[in-house]
Amino acid sequence: MQKFYCAVFLLIISLIITSCPSGDDNSNNNNNENNGNNVDVKTGRVTFFNESSYKVVVHQDAFSGPVLLELFAGQTKNIDVRTSDNYGVGSTFSIEYLYQITDAFDTESGEVIASGIDPNIQINFVVEENKSYTKQIPQPQNLEFRSVFIKILNTSNLQCEFRYLSTVFKQTGNGNISVAPGKTGVYKLEGIPTGGKLFQDYAVASTFESTTIPDFTAQNGNIYSFIYNGNSVTQTGTQTIIFK
Repeated sequence: MQKFYCAVFLLIISLIITSCPSGDDNSNNNNNENNGNNVDVKTGRVTFFNESSYKVVVHQDAFSGPVLLELFAGQTKNIDVRTSDNYGVGSTFSIEYLYQITDAFDTESGEVIASGIDPNIQINFVVEENKSYTKQIPQPQNLEFRSVFIKILNTSNLQCEFRYLSTVFKQTGNGNISVAPGKTGVYKLEGIPTGGKLFQDYAVASTFESTTIPDFTAQNGNIYSFIYNGNSVTQTGTQTIIFK
C-alpha cells in the first residue's frame, strides 16, 4: 500500500512540473508581442539651407504642424522625414520666419520677435524612401504676421504685473514678470484666430490693487498700447507691425 501511495505522489509531481510554462516560452511570447508593436516608418532625408537673413522654423505640413527644426540665417541642417503619403501631391513644409521688431520700447524690453509667413513661400515635393533632397529657404518678400503684442507703460511709482485671473505673464523680450516704474512691459499673445480674439478680464496688478484692462479685440500683426498710472489702465493706440 505504501508503494501505491508513493507512485501516486510521484505521478502528481510529474504532472505539475510538465504543466508549468518554461522561461523560454515566456521569452518567445514577449518577443512576439514586441515584434508586433514595431512600426516600419519609411523615410527620406531632407537638407534645408536657410538662405534668408532671419531665423526660421520649419513645420511639417501646415504652419500649425509639428516643428521639424530651427535654423539661423545661413545655417544648414538635415533631417529624416516620412515619405509622402500621396505621391500626386507630395509633402508640404511650411516656413515660419522670426522677425525682430526694431521699434524700441525702452532700454530694458529686450528683443521682441514676431512670427510671420510669406504666403508665396511653401516647399512642396514628393519624398521617396531612402532618397536625399536639398531645399533652399529663400528670403521673404512679404510677411503676414501671426503674432499679437500688448505694450504696457507703467507710469505709477510701483512695480506692476500683467495678469489674467490667477495667471501671471512674463514679458516676451526679457522674461521678467514685474514692470518697474517708468518702464514698458511687452507681452506676446498666442493662438489668435484669423478673425481676431476678444480679450476680457485681463488686468494690471500692483502691490495694493488690481486694475482691469479695457476689453479689446486683438488681430494678428498688431501691437496694442496701454498706460497704467496706478489707478487706471488706458488704451492709447494700435500699431501695425510693418515688414521692412
